[in-house]
Amino acid sequence: MFPILTRTFLVYLVLILAIRLTGKRQVGEMQLSELITAFLISEVAATPLSDPDVPLLYAIVPILLLITVEIIVSFVTTKSSLFKRLFDPPPTVLIEGGKLNVPALAKQRLSVDELLSSLRLKDVADISTLSYCFLEHNGQISAFKGADGLTLPVVVDGKENTRFLKLLGKDTAWLKKRLRTDKKKMENIFLMTTDGQAAFYVEKEETRAA
Repeated sequence: MFPILTRTFLVYLVLILAIRLTGKRQVGEMQLSELITAFLISEVAATPLSDPDVPLLYAIVPILLLITVEIIVSFVTTKSSLFKRLFDPPPTVLIEGGKLNVPALAKQRLSVDELLSSLRLKDVADISTLSYCFLEHNGQISAFKGADGLTLPVVVDGKENTRFLKLLGKDTAWLKKRLRTDKKKMENIFLMTTDGQAAFYVEKEETRAA
C-alpha cells in the first residue's frame, strides 16, 4: 500500500508542476496542442498508477518531455506566422452582418442548433442583431451585437494580421497610413487593436519595462 501511495503522490506533484508550467488555469483556455498534451499526460500518468510493476520514471520522463515540447511550440508560435497558423488557427466567422456563414458551420461540423444554444447562453435570441459571431480557436463562441464595436488585433509582435484587417474592411495600405499618422513603426509595436476608427497600442518598450 505504501509504495502505491508514494507513486501516486509523486505523479500528482509532477502533474501539478506540469500544469503550472503551461500557464493555463482552465481547460476552456487551452489551445488544440495543449488539449492534446493534456490527454497524453493523463494516459501516461495512469499507467504506473494502475500497474505497480511499471517503473515510475516511465511516467515522469514522458510527462516532462511533453511539457517541454508544449512550451517550445508555444514559444515558436509567437515568433513564426507559419507555426501560428498551424498550431493556433484564427477564429472562424460564423455570423457576419446578421447572416449565417453556412459553409463555415459545415467545415467546423457545428450544427445550427448547437450554435443557437451557445448564443442563448450569451443572452442572444436573434442572430440578426449580431454584427459578428466567431468560433474561437479554443472552441468557445464569441458574439458581437450590432451596436458593439468590433475591436481586433491587427498587429501582434511587430507583424500585421491581414485576416483581421480584412474583417474590419481594411488592408495593408490602410494600416501603413494609420501607423504613419500615429507616428508608429510596426516593428516597435507589440500589440495594436482597432475597430477601424480608434486604435490602441502597446509598444515593445512598454512590455520590457513591465
